Amino acid sequence: MSLQVGHIKGISIRLHFTLIITFFLIDWTLSSYFMPDYVKGLSQIDYWLMGSIGTGLLFFSILLHELSHSVVARRYRIPVKSITLFIFGGVSDISKEPEDFHQEFKMSIAGPLSSFAISAVIALFFWAVSGFGSGSLVYMQAKGILYYGLIANLALGAFNLIPAFPLDGGRVLRAALVRWKHDYREATRIATNIGIIISYIFMGFGFLYLLGGDYVGGIWIVLVGWFLHAGAQSYMSQFDLMAVLRGIVARTIMNTRTISVKEDLPIDLVMRNYFATSMKSEFPVTDEEGRLIGMISLRETMGIPESQRGTTTVRNVMHSPKSLAIVSPDTDLEKALMEMVQKRVGKIFVCGDDGRLLGVISKSDIIELAGERQKYLQTMRQA
Repeated sequence: MSLQVGHIKGISIRLHFTLIITFFLIDWTLSSYFMPDYVKGLSQIDYWLMGSIGTGLLFFSILLHELSHSVVARRYRIPVKSITLFIFGGVSDISKEPEDFHQEFKMSIAGPLSSFAISAVIALFFWAVSGFGSGSLVYMQAKGILYYGLIANLALGAFNLIPAFPLDGGRVLRAALVRWKHDYREATRIATNIGIIISYIFMGFGFLYLLGGDYVGGIWIVLVGWFLHAGAQSYMSQFDLMAVLRGIVARTIMNTRTISVKEDLPIDLVMRNYFATSMKSEFPVTDEEGRLIGMISLRETMGIPESQRGTTTVRNVMHSPKSLAIVSPDTDLEKALMEMVQKRVGKIFVCGDDGRLLGVISKSDIIELAGERQKYLQTMRQA
């Protein structure tokens, strides 16, 4: 769940709801511990102001960190759809993985290098401010904020160089392994396994901090370890799924026996004759020629008051084609699945060049196919 707040060169900038929690946690840590320890004798309001500005500076730095990845990706003509800031930093929605190790190395290292560069720039401002030697309130606040920005960006760059997926260091490690072993799959497996080991080390240290009485530091370290572990496991599962589906095109798996509705039908009729009868949660909407023009879902339909369902039509509540995962019959299933994930939908619609709906692929279709192919490959390896 995220909120779009703007665009930078066509890249959507989104804020995840967990960012609210993180902002207050970091702000509280800075205003209660870091700033009072570095700058003495200020009021609590001054410390909270410094903490808020410092937290904002941190997330702006994270945004620049992610943008650096996106700039390099676009240089290699790899589309970047969005950047989402969330509880543990940020993530760039890059449409495909670069299998050339040179490209992956440059894309991955760009983030930490940008953080170190930001730290260097802030260090210059810190040095310039320190040269004034003033004891005013603004001077002390500026010095504290700049000092935190300098340290935070150094830490951000260094942390991301840890060789653990999904961090940049894990991708740098994979690039090196690909160059050494010339096997992308094996390199990915080694890199993710190393990442999982590192995640256990983080969680172990976190529990030691908790036992030692440092509850704030301990909880953060445990959460970071959990994030690394979950990220590595999730990435490997997705990678295995993509590998199993490689080489399959949409037409070989799509269900051609689809039920669609027309845009001028009233909602009460759709509820009675489609949702209740077929017990499905979504239906494609097509025109008289069979072209896909949208999709209607049970969730939005149920939100319409019963008194209005007779006068409200499908046209009023259907999703537009822009929000749907639509592919051609010859699209690789791997690419089609990525489109479904990026659009955050549960179905893939297969359409011809003229826009006619030819078939539908659901998550269950993909999972069933992947399961069958994995069993086949395992049997072949054991034979």
